[in-house]
Amino acid sequence: MLLSVIMPVYNANETIGDAVKSVLQQSFADFELILVNDGSTDSSAEICDLLVKTDQRVKVVHQKNQGIAVARNQGMKAASGKFYAFIDSDDRFDRETFLNFYEASIQHSDMTMYVMNFDKVYGKFNVPKIRNKDRVITNNKEMIQLVFTSSNVAFYTWNKIYHNSLFRDIQFPEGKFFEDIVTTYKLAKISKKTVISNRIGYHYIRRSNTTVSSSFSPDYYDIVTECERLYALIKVDFPELQHLGLQKFLESIISAGYKLSQASESIIVEEFQNRLREDIQIYQEDIDEDKKVPLYYKVGVKLIQSDIVRYKDYYKKNIKLFITGKQSESKDEYL
Repeated sequence: MLLSVIMPVYNANETIGDAVKSVLQQSFADFELILVNDGSTDSSAEICDLLVKTDQRVKVVHQKNQGIAVARNQGMKAASGKFYAFIDSDDRFDRETFLNFYEASIQHSDMTMYVMNFDKVYGKFNVPKIRNKDRVITNNKEMIQLVFTSSNVAFYTWNKIYHNSLFRDIQFPEGKFFEDIVTTYKLAKISKKTVISNRIGYHYIRRSNTTVSSSFSPDYYDIVTECERLYALIKVDFPELQHLGLQKFLESIISAGYKLSQASESIIVEEFQNRLREDIQIYQEDIDEDKKVPLYYKVGVKLIQSDIVRYKDYYKKNIKLFITGKQSESKDEYL
């Protein structure tokens, strides 16, 4: 079998139908769909069991609630495909995604990773991005640069399809909410041939109640710890690119700082504000010495340390516009 599609499912009874439909109605049919029910408390488990009976390509794995990383790892254990694709239970693939991937695999028999473009869907509106050009990457440093600098490549799991050999020594880190950051870096680093397609293959459905868009919780601080790990890795693997790792780390600090600045006062919030200041202090010398770090970030970091209330206003007026503009531009500097 060519492709195993892995879908973690947790309390997704309202969205799983459209997500599964986008897989089963693909124009290319040589795949299996593995639903990993992650201890759902709604009717998702029953829906998964029903889907198994309606299409022989569907499998289901039931587990107690352990999070998306464990669900993905369990899905790979049950997979028999040469390649793995991942989809969240509230998103959709484009109908031609698997066919486009199959054609790329025929043209490049030694392909180890396939990257597709994607759009973001807000209600009835699809927000397209400026598309990457078709390209083939065989240089690991170039691939790492693209992960950091191209918003159409980035650190997402779901806009890529992976040769199963890449996961021989790599798993998603269990218990983490930003489980794809370091994992994507590790996979990109060892991919021998990455094919990047200019076609949109994935539709990311934006919802207001996701982990990323919700207010601060202790789990959200994982973004800081994972980006700190990322910075440590790139300093060793690609020292000449460590400024990219530092900027990604600072973006995580800036994001966590804003959520903390919005949160109501509590012992937990105060604890994480202090923790954030301590993390900044550890890397203060790196921040001061790196000339490539945007001035907006340096000012924001100083405000987090001194006056987090003023930082909230500064973020809204300056940093948010800077980051939003950079992401929406979606321009690949290596085109």
